[in-house]
Amino acid sequence: MPFGLFCYSITVLWYATAGLHAADAKERRARARWYATKAEPSFDDMIVKLRRVIIAHRFRHPGTDLPEPEDIRAGQLPRAAAGT
Repeated sequence: MPFGLFCYSITVLWYATAGLHAADAKERRARARWYATKAEPSFDDMIVKLRRVIIAHRFRHPGTDLPEPEDIRAGQLPRAAAGT
């Protein structure tokens, strides 16, 4: 439960500081007609937007999370010297 609360809090804080857009609830109402009275984004809306932002970042900056060739070689040298 504490980890879930932490994840929930981080998601809501991210959405409030970086992800919030005035048209989010309006866009959701347009896609899901049963949300006719929806005025504020739900937690599910926040999660969906966070996933989309993460995926978009990965496609815009491919390979940025990979180690540099120098780092790989630096890690291989001690192992090669040790014979493992």
